[in-house]
Amino acid sequence: MYSFKLNNPNNLKINKDNAYFIPFGSRCASALICKYSQLRKFSLPFDWTIPLFPNKIQKIIENNFKDYLPDVRNKKFTNKYQICLAHFNKDIEKGIQEYERRIVRFRNIMSEKNKKYYFVYSNEDYIYNEKYKEPEINQKIFQEMLNLEKYLQKKYKNIDYCILYFNFFDFKIPKDSKIINIQLTQTEKNKNSDHFRFFCAEILTKLFGTELNKTTEKEVFNN
Repeated sequence: MYSFKLNNPNNLKINKDNAYFIPFGSRCASALICKYSQLRKFSLPFDWTIPLFPNKIQKIIENNFKDYLPDVRNKKFTNKYQICLAHFNKDIEKGIQEYERRIVRFRNIMSEKNKKYYFVYSNEDYIYNEKYKEPEINQKIFQEMLNLEKYLQKKYKNIDYCILYFNFFDFKIPKDSKIINIQLTQTEKNKNSDHFRFFCAEILTKLFGTELNKTTEKEVFNN
């Protein structure tokens, strides 16, 4: 159904020791593949978001998450960055507290020393949206990721990181970039998102020496 090859021209080393795995969009898939591969330790503010692209992440961090949480008490779940917060807790007040914790948690872990950060992006939309099969759209998003990478380097001095970029295209990675392009190939047509997520999670288990766990407890959305 799928195959892949690793495009790692800068020979970046992969090791899960002292590492955090941070989903970077574009929707829930990135958080779930980290969970299925048993690399996800807790919820973070970008986990359940639709759609989330690199330029939006940069604006959010630049604004210190200001107005990231929309007026959910009035059933508005799309914020000013035009990002929908999916899987929001039905208990709205509890959901607000959960997002506030996630934002604080993100700030805290990004200030830790001697940590490795793996930012995980996956282009799941490719399998069911023709728009995301266009090379121009994918190149635009990739350029946004390069811009975001530069911003992260500037904001978080001496950050030790890697961007795991799941996509169906082969990108030219600059020599000063720490992106690993996990280039996917769809061997037969299938729009089943679970199949896509499990396959990507299996790749992570191979890279980091973990085991696949396909369970999805309800609390995965709320921790």
